[in-house]
Parts: sequence; structure tokens; C-alpha cells
Amino acid sequence: MIHRIAPTCMLAAIVAGNVHAQVAPRRMMPVTAPPGYTVPGAQWFKLEASSGRKYLTSISRPAGVGPFPVVVVLHGAGGLSNDQLAFAPDLASAGFLVVAGCWQASSPSSPDGGPCAEAPTQAEWVADPAANPVRELIALARTLPDARADRVGLYGMSFGGYAAFWSASTGAGVQAVVVDAAGHGPPFTPVMPSALTVVAGLSAPLLLMHGTMDPVIPVAESRKYERAGRALGKSIDTAYFKGTGHVASLQPGSRAEARRRAIAFLKKALR
Repeated sequence: MIHRIAPTCMLAAIVAGNVHAQVAPRRMMPVTAPPGYTVPGAQWFKLEASSGRKYLTSISRPAGVGPFPVVVVLHGAGGLSNDQLAFAPDLASAGFLVVAGCWQASSPSSPDGGPCAEAPTQAEWVADPAANPVRELIALARTLPDARADRVGLYGMSFGGYAAFWSASTGAGVQAVVVDAAGHGPPFTPVMPSALTVVAGLSAPLLLMHGTMDPVIPVAESRKYERAGRALGKSIDTAYFKGTGHVASLQPGSRAEARRRAIAFLKKALR
């Protein structure tokens, strides 16, 4: 069973601080889940960061007594979606404190901007990917009650995988990285620099996952990053899913195995 977090207890503990915290949020306000979002056991908050930005954030806490290793889940280009959050209970049941927040604004195709409307747009951070809002979510995660601030992993899907690469390779100080269907030079506008330019800075172990029939981000992108990382002696595990489309963690035919591989990898790296 996943325990719910009492908002008053969480807020009090954040105010009290954590010796391992980097930058605590200004305010963390309990909110109701967005319409249509059904994540069992999750609590929702609006995080006001030091920049003044507000990030909708879902937090899932495992059962038992902490402290727990932390996994920060990074959504794709379309914003925080219910299907991506469906993995949070699995991670929490495996013993991880899960933080999934709006690190980037929703796709412009969302009629009302979606639940991530207040987050930075892609254009606002792409000029300096190392400074993207993922760092603020990581800092938040380290302030949470029962969090092991020295054991934080990133789980990025699609465009969130790109953000995870940049954060982990440019000083975010995480201890594990899982990316599913990430591009290293994806065809977005404005054009972003290739993640291959920062692979030398990657110090955390990495699990690369990709479907071989991905129509959105070709599997060649991950194979290219794998070759570059291995040439530099980086710790890289891979899981390529034959015949699978975009984001193996979400595809019906591969999600069970992809999630099993990801959880096993994170348990080993964050133990």
C-alpha cells in the first residue's frame, strides 16, 4: 500500500529544512489533482520555486519507514500526462519516493495550456539546457521528509530523457539515470544542442531504453549515445525493445518489462 503524505506535516518538514537540501522551494501549496488525473496514493502540490515559477508536482510515497531513495520523473514534450504518471505507483511500491513535476510547459496544442501552463516554455530554457528547471525539482526532492538526499535518480521519457541527460551530465549530482526514447539532437524548434556534447560529464550510471520501431525518435539516437558513452568508459546499460514504438515504458507490449528493468536498475544504483 502507498501511504499518503499529510500536507501539513510535509510543509512543516520542508520549512524545518534538510541538511542535504540545495535550494528549498519558497512555498509548497497542496492542490487538487487536475481533472482526469488518477494516480493512486499520490498527493499534488504547487511548488513555487526561487525563480517565481510555479510547478504542478505529484508526489508518491512508499509504505514503511524511511528514509527512501528518490526518483524524479520527467515528462515528455507534451507536458505532465496521466499515462506517464501511471508508473509512479510502481516506483513507490518498489520503495522509492517519487516526484513528478511540470519541468516544462505543456505542448502549445493544449487548448488551455494544460496542467503545466505555468512552467517555463521550451524556448525559455533551450539556450542553456544545463540550467533547465529539472534542477529545481531535484532540489525539492531532496527537501522532502523521508528522502535520502544522497540517493536521487532521474527517470526521463522522450523529451524528458533529453533534459535528464543534460542535468545529470552538467552537475545535478544525481546517482542514477534512466531514459526511455530520448533524443540527443531532436528536431525541435528552437534547435537544441546535441546531448552528445556533454556525455563526458556524465558520472551517474545510465540505463538507455528504446523501442526499435520508434516513429518519433529513431532508436539510432540512443545507439549513437551508447557508442559515445562507452568510448569514454561510462557506466551504461541498455534495453532495446524489438518492434516497440515510442516510449517502451508506456507501450502495452513492452511496459511491464521496461518498468521491471528500470526498477531493477534503480534499486541497484540507489541502494
